[in-house]
Amino acid sequence: MPNKNNRVIQNAADQQLADGLTQNASQIGTLVLGGKTLKPTDIAAVLLARIAARKAADQARANLHVAVAAQKAEIVSSRDLVRAAKQVLRASFSNQPGLLAALGLVTVAHPATATAKAEAAAKAKATKAAGGAKAKKKLAAPPTAPSPAPATKA
Repeated sequence: MPNKNNRVIQNAADQQLADGLTQNASQIGTLVLGGKTLKPTDIAAVLLARIAARKAADQARANLHVAVAAQKAEIVSSRDLVRAAKQVLRASFSNQPGLLAALGLVTVAHPATATAKAEAAAKAKATKAAGGAKAKKKLAAPPTAPSPAPATKA
């Protein structure tokens, strides 16, 4: 994207060329460009259209920056109100998950408290002391090899 200085320079160059073509149209006569015969004023009109397009783009760019700044300011200024409204709605209708879902508000899972964590740790310790949650399989004694039969004399 060319910077503003380049656009200013390009506009100035186009304006100078358009002015020169207009002022000296009688000396220049007609020009054949791309198989078309054009008057200097026709070329000047194209140059002026280029200048107008650059100016319109600059204005649109400035309007965009203003609109983005306004949008950011609106988000910042309304953030606390929206947070508070969501919090009140979640608290007021916590027993109605369908309504909260329709509002786009999902209930937030609360993190475990210190007492809940301590109770869970005590339960885990008791379970471990009692032999674990699953019964351990007792390993069967390895099978003993049959003793060889005594040799008999025939």
